Amino acid sequence: MAPRLHQASRQRRILLGLLEDWRRLIKHILALRELLKGSVYELKTRCGKASCHCASPDGPLHSTIVLSWSEAGRTRLRSLSPQDRPRLRRLAEDYRRFRRCRAALVKIHRRVLTAVDRLEKALLLPPPPSQKGQRRRRRKA
Repeated sequence: MAPRLHQASRQRRILLGLLEDWRRLIKHILALRELLKGSVYELKTRCGKASCHCASPDGPLHSTIVLSWSEAGRTRLRSLSPQDRPRLRRLAEDYRRFRRCRAALVKIHRRVLTAVDRLEKALLLPPPPSQKGQRRRRRKA
């Protein structure tokens, strides 16, 4: 097989593989129904009261589960009730999954464009050779 045709065949196989990756990622994205930008985690703090158990250096800290997100360049925190924690944790993880899929799609699109450019180069024929010996006819005005 000619090197040019071999290269075109290779690029077609690459494009088909990228199409399957793209379909898989789109399927994950379309399955998501709600997203929550932020993180759910346990925050441990000292309350600041001199008589509290957290005031001593070895004393246990107060802990609460919070949602943290960025808004207008500032980090915001909100304490979560026990019944909201599982749902909000899942929604925040879904948001991270969505962003990972989006980043992977961007990479796939770049690879698709590269493969399409290479396929074009492999398929492109050179211009036909000039016809020697033929004279151009002049038009009479």
